[in-house]
Parts: sequence; structure tokens; C-alpha cells
Amino acid sequence: MIAGRLKAWQGRVEQERKEHKLRYLFWETTRACNLRCGHCGSSCTVLGPGELATDEIKAVFESIAADFDARSIMVAVTGGEPLLRKDLFDVMGHVRGLGFQWGMVTNGMLVDNDVVEKCHGAGMNTVTVSVDGLRKAHELIRKGGSFDRTIDALLLLKGSGYFSVVQATTCVSQYNIGDLQGLYELFSRMGIDEWRLLTVTPIGRAKDDPNFRLQPSQLRSLLDFIVRKRREKGLRITFEEEGFLGTEYEGKVRDSLYFCPAGISIASILANGDIGACPNLPPKFIQGNVRHDRFSDVWEHRYQSMRDLSWKRCGLCDGCEWWEFCLGNSLHLWDLREGRPSMCHIRILAESRRKQGNFGR
Repeated sequence: MIAGRLKAWQGRVEQERKEHKLRYLFWETTRACNLRCGHCGSSCTVLGPGELATDEIKAVFESIAADFDARSIMVAVTGGEPLLRKDLFDVMGHVRGLGFQWGMVTNGMLVDNDVVEKCHGAGMNTVTVSVDGLRKAHELIRKGGSFDRTIDALLLLKGSGYFSVVQATTCVSQYNIGDLQGLYELFSRMGIDEWRLLTVTPIGRAKDDPNFRLQPSQLRSLLDFIVRKRREKGLRITFEEEGFLGTEYEGKVRDSLYFCPAGISIASILANGDIGACPNLPPKFIQGNVRHDRFSDVWEHRYQSMRDLSWKRCGLCDGCEWWEFCLGNSLHLWDLREGRPSMCHIRILAESRRKQGNFGR
């Protein structure tokens, strides 16, 4: 049954590539951050050079609204820490007035009643707060006495009743794999709408710490946990897109089958005006800059390397039986220097099966 679903899904994905309708737009508001998380893919710390001014970013959104149907595009506000940007609510109120829906990803450290009211006043629809374990693990990864303030932020945002989705997100690593059940129980008690789980991409600071990479048995344990919890009523739980999981887990850990939408339905405007796709992609995938390119021109006439991935069919991906569904795994997991995926979920899961078999004998 799953094989048939994968074939049908493949056809839908090909249509998505041809049409490349923009549905999701990241705005990296700033590279400044009030934490120094060990797994940060962007290595955010302080305000970066050349970040877009208020009038500049407003004009960019005005041009996008003129060239696209703003009502069909979700703007995801990210960073750094978006709440460090003093004009955030001025800009996003303007964006909402243009017809866009918008949501925010925050570490929660600056969320208080006043911020909640400002989010509501600027028309925010959804919000995601990063929680990377129970107290010990979260503090180890994020530091800054952040656990209590992060949980308080979730409670304030959910308690306001203003937002359609209040989501917690957790980057699962060796540091917090043992906290999953405890986090599930905590978020369930809090009445959080969704819990999004993802693995840590080996980029930025995370590249220097192997403990952010799950062992094969731990990846399997994570996916099995998600499958079990998705069968239960209550807290909605999902695995982030990440990579192709094969017939064992596809269709079981998220609502849709695997698809990397970078440059196909997702774009980004980075803090310095660079136009890309997923904000975690390396500079090679920058397609232009809003200071000298009109966003719609870039979207329609560039992004070829993201819409035709045949260049990735090399090395261990060449001849792989899963190529037509996987296409070398998610673009943010592709190692350009090595010419291969930095994570191949199919191989990792196969390794965990082999080790289980050997243990059993």
C-alpha cells in the first residue's frame, strides 16, 4: 500500500516542481540572539552587518504582495531571535495589512504579557517556541536560565487564546532523547496544540559536537515514539520533513509523505536581504538579493538547482533503489564538498536493523 502511495505522491511532487507556487516565506529578521545554543545552525550571536532597515523590508513585502496572492503565502518570522528586532511589530502589522498570514519561531526568553498583546495586535496567527528537553537538557543546550522562561512563554501564548496554533518544537539529540515521554506529558498538561520533533542538522555549531547526532538505534527509537503517539488522542505530534524514511516509516510519522520543498514552495529573505530557500542552506544556494533584485523575478527565473535535482545523482545516490523518491535527501542535508547526503536516513535505519539482528544472535 505504501509503495502505491509513494508512486502517487511522486507525481504530485513533480507537479509541484513545475508549478513552483510560493506558499511559505521565511523572513530572517536578524542574526542577533540572546542565547547561544549549542546546536544553532546559523551560529547566531549579535547583530550582523547590513541587516535590512524597516523601510527596506516593508517595500520588499509590498512588492511581493503586488506580484503574488499574499493571502496564499504564510510568512514565517525567524532569526536569531525575532523579538530582538525593535521594529518587528511595526513591520509585521504592515505585512498582515498586505494580506499575508504570519507566524513566529522564538526562544521565548522575551515573551511577556505585553509581547503577547503586540503579537495579537500585529495579526500573528501561529507561534512556535523552542524547547530542547526537560530542565537539565534544555539548560545544557540553551543555557541562560531559559527553561522556566520558555515554559512560561508557552503558557502565556496558549493562555491568551489569540493564536490558531501554539506549537512547541524540539531538536532531538543524544542530550534529550531520554526526555521525550516527559516532554509529551508536560505539553499535554499545558494544552499545547502541536509538538514538532526534528533531528539536528550537522551545520553551524552543531557540526562541532557529535552528541547532537542521534545514533542509529536512537533515530529508530525517536521514530517509533512518534508512531506510537500519533495513534493516541490528544497532543498532535509530527516529525519535521528532514529526510526520506523508506516504507517502514513513511506515512506514519507526519501527515504527508517525504518532500523537500526548498525553492519549490518555500523561499527565504535573509537578514541582509539575500534571497534563498530554507534559511539553513549554504551560501551557494543564494539566488539574489532584494536590494538589487525584484523578488518575483528571482522566484520565477532562478532556483533551477533546487527544482531539478539530477545533479545530486552521484556517489552513493547513483544507482540507489530509492533515488526517485529521495532525490538525495533534503537539500539542507546535502554535503556539497563531499557530493553526498550528510545524513542518509535509509542507511541509518538499515544499520540499526543490522545491529539489532546481531544483538539478537
